[in-house]
Amino acid sequence: MKVKRLLGFFFCFIVLFISGVYAQSSHFTLNQCIEQALEANYSIKMVRNEQSVAENNVTYAPFLPTVGLDVQQSQKINDTKTKSNGEIHKLNGSETNSLSAGVGLNWQLFDGMAMFTTYERYQEMQARGELKTQMIVENLIVEVSSAYYNVIVQHSKLEASKHSLELSTERYNEARDKYMLGVLSGLELQQAKIDLNADSSKYMKQKELLKSSYISLNMLMNSALEQDMYVRDSIVLRPVLLLEELRNSTLEYNTSLLMARKDQKISAMDVKLARSALFPTLDFNGGYNYSLTKTPQATTTLNRTNGVYWGFTLSMNVFERLENHRKIKNARLQQEYAEWSYREIELQILADLAQLYNTYENNLQIVNFENESAEVAFENLDAALEKYKLGSLSGIEFREFQRSYIDAVDRKLASIYQAKVSELSLLLISGRIGEMEQS
Repeated sequence: MKVKRLLGFFFCFIVLFISGVYAQSSHFTLNQCIEQALEANYSIKMVRNEQSVAENNVTYAPFLPTVGLDVQQSQKINDTKTKSNGEIHKLNGSETNSLSAGVGLNWQLFDGMAMFTTYERYQEMQARGELKTQMIVENLIVEVSSAYYNVIVQHSKLEASKHSLELSTERYNEARDKYMLGVLSGLELQQAKIDLNADSSKYMKQKELLKSSYISLNMLMNSALEQDMYVRDSIVLRPVLLLEELRNSTLEYNTSLLMARKDQKISAMDVKLARSALFPTLDFNGGYNYSLTKTPQATTTLNRTNGVYWGFTLSMNVFERLENHRKIKNARLQQEYAEWSYREIELQILADLAQLYNTYENNLQIVNFENESAEVAFENLDAALEKYKLGSLSGIEFREFQRSYIDAVDRKLASIYQAKVSELSLLLISGRIGEMEQS
């Protein structure tokens, strides 16, 4: 018997342990959701491919020589007829075999510094590609975070809706018992039933909204759309963000501004590339050639040459229909456009920051108001329930307290969510959204 009890206790322990591990593994934190989205989201995969292309373009190819190898073999069979001093000479089926081969090297030693500018331009393009990837990542973090917090809100609304449904069920049971005792009218019982049905419908609708919020989050994570109930968390607001710190961080780390600065550098390099055409180019040429020709039936039956060659070529376009000057002017115009574009983007981002911070401050104040309202509404509902049970409060009056509680909870959850979204927007525009993964 003792052995059986020990085995039974061990079996229960194993079952509880496995259930606990499974429950823990089935819950995802915000960081886990973000990590999965960054690994599996299709937009991230595509933009990383584009970044790889930019990385592959950064090579030392502009500085390296080109080497070519040529091999040619030909055979000819000719019939010839010549006349010299009245004599006619014929030669039929004359064969000629030719073989030529060579290896050549061309190395451009100077091209008006274009090769150096091209290499630097590719580096800037690579850096810009990294910033584009960073922008997509930051936006995805915000999307996943917003979807995650929306799931939390829908969970809380479901709990509030469930609590309201329980109260309506309790009210209906009270009304039915009092009706059976003849204390309450049938009209009151019917109204309690109508309110119970309304709360039941609202509860089912809220379950649908919760499922939809999970589907949206699963789509961003590129995971199974049907999985749900893996979020067990609450929304916690960060310490109040300061406008001056956000502004300094925005000017230094905002991804759009960083990309605009890269565009400025690239446009300046385009001007250098256009100007390089005004300078001469210096090329080094070298190689080795081999040639062999066999003509058995001719006077000279064998002709062979082989050897190395080398030399330098200096060239310069003295006049090219003013094309170079046109390209330089257009490049300078593009440079001015990049400068103005940066200023416009900076102005717009600072304006967006001011608007977002104004909304953020208002949302924080609203959160304080709605938290207080929700607490008062809960206390009033609890007191109203006791009065209803004692018969000092009618069902219609109790229903008003119940509606007030639900409305207060909805406003509270909405205000907290909006404050969190404002917070995310400020972190995004200031280039500090990466802090979300650390919090």
